[in-house]
Amino acid sequence: MKATLLAGICALAFTLVGCDAAETPPPAAAQAAAPAPMAQPTQRIAGVPAAMLVPSPRTVKRGSVLSEADLQQLLIGNTIKQVDDQYWAYFGPGGQLRGLLVNLTEAGSYSLSGGQVCKAWPTWAAGMRLCYRVLDMGRARYRFSGIGVDSFDVVVSRGNPQAL
Repeated sequence: MKATLLAGICALAFTLVGCDAAETPPPAAAQAAAPAPMAQPTQRIAGVPAAMLVPSPRTVKRGSVLSEADLQQLLIGNTIKQVDDQYWAYFGPGGQLRGLLVNLTEAGSYSLSGGQVCKAWPTWAAGMRLCYRVLDMGRARYRFSGIGVDSFDVVVSRGNPQAL
């Protein structure tokens, strides 16, 4: 009985579609069961997805010091992430600075003047005001070159991804 039923279905399929079993595509259920192609891993730079990184405000030679206008465009409303540490800092409007170091948070302030970015935290760095020139190192990396303090490399991500 199964053979008769199967023959009838095949004959009906041939009549309706005009093809034989060798030409028919696999049923939808078989297509759905096929494994999906592997998703490409998201490229990351210093742990930040490359799609979130802020490019240089303008094309400059590698190692060039960014101007005050460049710093405003690059930093305000965005977050830096130190390349070799778990340090994040969000540069909010009006000089408001919010930071995250491993699992500690701090609210501070920053200013942009004379091509420098200066920041101060109430307790971090003993409350000292630290100033830096920012160099474009290419490939979405920047160096905060310390003026009398240590330098460090960062990437800049759009917005406030750490919700600081």
